[in-house]
Amino acid sequence: MIESIGEWQRTHFSSDITPDMDNDTVILMGWVRAIRGGGKLKFIQLADKNGYIQITAKTDDITPELMEKINELNREYVIGVKGTVKRNEQAPGGIEIVPQTIKILNTSEAQLPMEVIQKKTPAELPTRLNTRFMDLRRPEIAAIFKIRDHVTTAIRLFLESHDFIEINTPKLVAQATESGANVFKVTYFDQEAYLAQSPQFYKQTMMAASFDRVYEISPVFRAEKHHTIRHVTEYTSLDFEMSFIRNSEDVATMIEKLMVYIWHYVKTNAKEELKLLDKEINVPKTPFPRISMREAYQLLKEADVPYKEGDDLDTNGEKELGRLIREKFAHEFVFLTEFPWSVRPFYTMKKEDEPEWTASFDMLCNGLEIVTGGQREHRHEILVKQAEEKKIDPKTLSFYMNMFKFGVPPHGGSGIGVDRIVMQMLDLGNIREAVLFPREPDRLTP
Repeated sequence: MIESIGEWQRTHFSSDITPDMDNDTVILMGWVRAIRGGGKLKFIQLADKNGYIQITAKTDDITPELMEKINELNREYVIGVKGTVKRNEQAPGGIEIVPQTIKILNTSEAQLPMEVIQKKTPAELPTRLNTRFMDLRRPEIAAIFKIRDHVTTAIRLFLESHDFIEINTPKLVAQATESGANVFKVTYFDQEAYLAQSPQFYKQTMMAASFDRVYEISPVFRAEKHHTIRHVTEYTSLDFEMSFIRNSEDVATMIEKLMVYIWHYVKTNAKEELKLLDKEINVPKTPFPRISMREAYQLLKEADVPYKEGDDLDTNGEKELGRLIREKFAHEFVFLTEFPWSVRPFYTMKKEDEPEWTASFDMLCNGLEIVTGGQREHRHEILVKQAEEKKIDPKTLSFYMNMFKFGVPPHGGSGIGVDRIVMQMLDLGNIREAVLFPREPDRLTP
């Protein structure tokens, strides 16, 4: 039953076929999404990566042998169709294909692991993730990841137009970037190693190496047993670093411009996907609001939202602050500046006049932190003291600390959650919807 593709080559995708192609011969390939009709008339809904097209088979138009083959088809069979384009106002899109030849390239079991037709009730998320290949055949799910592709394309276009170069750094590291907590330990021959939490030290090394502006889009790993809609243990991070900055505001301004570019790029280039998802996105206006953490605490206090003075915001605090920002500034984005030193890594620059606060920030989008950034401490003696304040022995980070003895420029940067950008842009409600194959405490496959 299964046939060779032979010399056939696809000439068009479903989306390429138009009424102007009436009577043209084409070769299409894809999946049998649905079959309707009786003995003398069959309608096949052929699905490919761009959409659907109707294959119409009438006994008067095709050979008995071809109709017999069509009767053998089942849902999700992979087929090739050579046929003639026909204008038909009653057909979806005003066109149909009358088949001349059909090749069965592969078969499918009759009982599908989940439903793939858009109008039918979707499976629960765990079932969808367990059979992700089938889930991704649904156009509305595929659309999310096509938009995600636009997001990463926009990131690269923007940063490269601002003189950043892309780098690739190790994901197996000897030291944890932060305190050493929440890291995955792995055996590296006869040593203990870790999965990288961040490319932080390597980005800064590139500043010491005079590269001025670098970025990386790569996976990072956090061994945190969160079971929330906002967390996964492996996520995609955009990290960038830039030299010769005046202050953390230079970094924030770069991020602000980047966000506007991403939103505009997606709005312009992903119209079909956004339509399929019934989403309309608004390009944010600049400047984004900026409030200090002290001001954020005050806003939460006035709204009777629980928070801890001098601490980071919890999930509810971020969500409620996002609501307050929308009410006060009519804006989806906000920079939270001047984070407490107590909750920032040792390499963060302190404020000169208020050392209990830092030249660092988070950026929220609709009540979710999607960016962390700021200015780094580039002066060796101060950096050593700050490491010691955080109970870190500088000698354990000698490869990193030593370079600051040899002329590192003022610099700063950020880590940006790509998954969270997609989640918030499309209002997905769960970060797993924005990740192809999410990793969480209870999920290591597929």
